[in-house]
Amino acid sequence: MVGQTVGKRLTIFAVALALSSAATAAPLDPLGDPAQFQRDVAELNRKPLPDGEPLARVVGAAVAVDARQRGRCTPNKISIGALSPVTLDGMITSMVAAGQIENAWLTAVKLDDCPPAAPIRVLLLRMADGVALQGIFAGQGESLAWPTLAREALKATVPHAVNALRRADPACAPKDLTATDVKVADRSPDLGPDVYGLRLKGSWREIWTFEPCGHRITVPISFTANGTGGASWDIDGGGIVYVP
Repeated sequence: MVGQTVGKRLTIFAVALALSSAATAAPLDPLGDPAQFQRDVAELNRKPLPDGEPLARVVGAAVAVDARQRGRCTPNKISIGALSPVTLDGMITSMVAAGQIENAWLTAVKLDDCPPAAPIRVLLLRMADGVALQGIFAGQGESLAWPTLAREALKATVPHAVNALRRADPACAPKDLTATDVKVADRSPDLGPDVYGLRLKGSWREIWTFEPCGHRITVPISFTANGTGGASWDIDGGGIVYVP
């Protein structure tokens, strides 16, 4: 049965520049010549990827911070997946254009010596000096949503999970809810390839799982690329499943 679709919202890829008054040219100019912008993005992504001990240290620190904040297992051993650039995510493009960072990537991290769980997604930033790295928890599980889209979709998804929880267990009132797993359930035949973090055409459906107070709530959410670097989403309110 097709559930009622609620919570639809359009995320528009809008780059807000915060350029300094320095005389040097910005690394990226999203509002300039489109062909030059594409060349500059490609040039940024020809640079060597972060690797080795600096990468492991920063990613490990991001995983440890998340484990402490959510009260989860802190691993002593992790496996870092491939780094996928997200240069064209609106937030990242703005930071590059402002000279704050050089580039950014997403990576999936497996916690090798913790109980089985979905991989942790870490957003890895390389600072403007081209050396310093910073890792930020960006979610858990598999998702095709780029960081800005995932953050906005989470804001829309959590209230649906909270409503289901209130009806089933009013005594459970978590302060913060973060998905403990995300799975891609379907992809449209015309889903475009990853373009430095974005999908420019097609659609896909994900299942976001929350586990407050020992319960399990799954929320289906469908995404549709709008062709300009953004996406709309539909949350299937009728498809939400609560498991005590």
